[in-house]
Amino acid sequence: MNSNSLCLACHDRGMEGTLAGLTQRQVGAGVRGCPRLPASVPAGVGGATAIMAPSSQARLPFAAGVTLATFRTPAGVAVADLAWSPDSRLLAYCTAGEIPDLRVCDTGSQKTLVLYQNEAVDALSVFGWFVSGTSLVSFLGLSRGLLPVLTPANGRGLAHYGVGPGSGISLPHYSFAWSPDGRRLAVAGKTQVVVIEGSCGQILAVYPQQPPPGGQPSYIVAWSPDGQTLASAGRRHAVQLWEAATGRSWQYFPEQGQAIAAAWSPDGRALAYMVGWDMVRCAGSALPLPVRIIVREVETGRQLLVLQGRFLVDLGRLGPVVYPHSLAWSPDSRYLATAGQGAEVQVWEVGSQRLALSYRKHQATVLAVAWSPDGRWIASGGRDGTVRVWRAPGC
Repeated sequence: MNSNSLCLACHDRGMEGTLAGLTQRQVGAGVRGCPRLPASVPAGVGGATAIMAPSSQARLPFAAGVTLATFRTPAGVAVADLAWSPDSRLLAYCTAGEIPDLRVCDTGSQKTLVLYQNEAVDALSVFGWFVSGTSLVSFLGLSRGLLPVLTPANGRGLAHYGVGPGSGISLPHYSFAWSPDGRRLAVAGKTQVVVIEGSCGQILAVYPQQPPPGGQPSYIVAWSPDGQTLASAGRRHAVQLWEAATGRSWQYFPEQGQAIAAAWSPDGRALAYMVGWDMVRCAGSALPLPVRIIVREVETGRQLLVLQGRFLVDLGRLGPVVYPHSLAWSPDSRYLATAGQGAEVQVWEVGSQRLALSYRKHQATVLAVAWSPDGRWIASGGRDGTVRVWRAPGC
């Protein structure tokens, strides 16, 4: 394999415009039906269950913090990550069970539409996945070094990226993010961050070009809303900012801990990130570890908000499992929703440093939060095996 490109395979002619000229290859994964599937999706075996609100209640207006829907995983398996579709109608989440799976739900009907499972993926290596502007779902698993790209409507595999040995990315890799236009993929690994052209798998950039001895592991990678800047973790400071096109380092934030999550404000003016101390050494602890949640103005580095919290980092076969989507901004950049408060999700008004809402319906540590693109709802998932959708403040 050419060391300057990633292995990429295409599985659907509908993707020829963006994933053209690629060799077809079978992936050892499949889609299984769920109990209340719509007629347009073939029924299969097994699946998730959804607790449905009475129809009369669903028509009533919801106050901030009131739960719209609750989805439960089989046997209470932890929810590792979640994300909304661009139209705020579908919610997808992935679990961290013995055989990890990815589920796509319709929040209006409160039905689980698609269940995707891949027996080749390490149960503790589903670190993150993303619903891009083209409504494609992808997720990352470590055992075979695959990053599948799926159609949310039916779970059909369109393509997958090989990001294991021979791909130019060192194992393990901890997180990934698609650029806002869906054309580039950034993968955070053990030594560097690698940026890939989505249509052909060609490596576009590597940050830093010459990592220090022992590498510069990054547990985060996040694109600025305009796609011009990447945030990753630094070895001697929490966050490093790079020009995506040139790889020039132009800003860093000086905390000495490990950055384990990061999120840009939609207006591009601020970056929120979570910093932990000895998170890697203490990975696998049964108790949440101390963290700080920090919001900084990108241009000046000025602190806008600092919070204390606690977060859980699991231990996978190839290294620590961090959950990158534990911070979520409102679309107007006014509020920040934060996990890392145990079983509680807090929503802060950043400008006034005011706690606007505390959501306490989870029974165990919250691992992921996501704000719907229309600003109306927040979804949260955790180790209690539930995904809860609730009304956001300020809308």
